[in-house]
Amino acid sequence: MQIVLKDVTWQTVYAKLLQISLDCVTIELAALKHEDYDIVYSCGPIRYFTYSDSAKQIERGTLVLSGQACTMYEWANLADDIHCNVFQELALRIIDLANATTISFEVKRLDLALDDYNGRPFWDLDLIVGKVRRKQFLSKGRTNTVYDSEFDKKTRAKTQQIGSRGSECLFRFYEKGKELALGLDGIEREQMLRVAPQVRLEAETRKDTASDLFMTIAYLAKDENLTNLIRGFISTEVNFYSDTTYQTICRCWSDFLKPSFIPNVHRRYEKSVFEDTLHWFEVQGPYAVTQALFFLANNGIEIRTNENIKVPPLMLDRRDEYCWNQDLANKLIGFVTKGKRMDLIPLIHDRTKKSSTPQK
Repeated sequence: MQIVLKDVTWQTVYAKLLQISLDCVTIELAALKHEDYDIVYSCGPIRYFTYSDSAKQIERGTLVLSGQACTMYEWANLADDIHCNVFQELALRIIDLANATTISFEVKRLDLALDDYNGRPFWDLDLIVGKVRRKQFLSKGRTNTVYDSEFDKKTRAKTQQIGSRGSECLFRFYEKGKELALGLDGIEREQMLRVAPQVRLEAETRKDTASDLFMTIAYLAKDENLTNLIRGFISTEVNFYSDTTYQTICRCWSDFLKPSFIPNVHRRYEKSVFEDTLHWFEVQGPYAVTQALFFLANNGIEIRTNENIKVPPLMLDRRDEYCWNQDLANKLIGFVTKGKRMDLIPLIHDRTKKSSTPQK
């Protein structure tokens, strides 16, 4: 979690918001990407980046809680009260302090995670990677990438990413146990693989999405919990299907997301990538060229190419011999998904140029 805080001292951040004794905090020189901070106040992995200049320090700082920091913070709070809803109470303290004072805050990033500790998990990486490769999934037109590395001499470790870095929402599916066991040997490795989650799904959110999720966590009803909220959010963003008709969600995926509570996430309207392409088509691409040709022809100028081939009058009729490349097909899929016309996706696949490399 990353939250920018303004008009606040580092003492207030630790004492009132985090409720951590100032005796537990150290200070050292540090920098944070995309910011010009020069120091950090730390309590273990919990960090508050700001300025050494006292005047600038009050103006702005960024609270950063890594996954490790969140775990430590939760364990410390649950030790005092096992029924404490740690992150809901933290969110409420931040909101209440902002409402009661001149302090303001902005949620820059909020990551959610679901771990599967079952000996036989709901899904494995090969299933997810296969569904993505066969296009048996929908995720609002997001791009996808597979990362594959060596775990040991006999096995590999894979990560399926859906979404792009820096976007409002990015998903990662990976084998968490292998990540934690990397570098361990013998009995230690076996023990880690046995106790660690088999797989993990992470949702990295930013901007409006992160802010709305933060507010939803703060005001989560007593009969709901954070895990159900994460499942509900994921169900609105990515789903895996039995085939490319997109009619039936895979049983293992629907079971993985039960029970769930769907948050109310509002986003500013953003042009889809296909709408950007249409804009290029109109002002820079073929449409603009077509209008130039029309202008010349309408003024009595016959248009021919360098090879003396006359430009045909019908330039926008259907030409079945032309196929879309994968990049344009992905943009079209995002566009029709936004308009809730998933029935058009199989037709888009039919018109998409096939890769020259055979799928194994």
